Amino acid sequence: MWFDYVFWAFFAFVLAHMAWRYFRSGSFTGAMLGGKIKREIGQASASSGSFSSQTLKVYTMESSDGESFIGMSLVSKAPLAASMQPIKLSKSQAQDLVQLLQQALA
Repeated sequence: MWFDYVFWAFFAFVLAHMAWRYFRSGSFTGAMLGGKIKREIGQASASSGSFSSQTLKVYTMESSDGESFIGMSLVSKAPLAASMQPIKLSKSQAQDLVQLLQQALA
């Protein structure tokens, strides 16, 4: 019997925590990455089919302590389904990624 209360209390806590992060950051992406979106840089189509698509979105973001970072989200959409995979990169990690992508293009 006490397990039911613990389960629902934990569920309510997780839901309230996510709602707090959403309202503090102003977006679902910001809530998932732990910061506010300062600017959406752009997006690139990763794949596109007749029923599904994937898009990579890139943002400049700022954490609550004022630290700037790069936020990326891989958004997948399909009929009756959608998902978002958040990726948080520091500026040095983003520079490493740029170098790897340039090497892959060469």
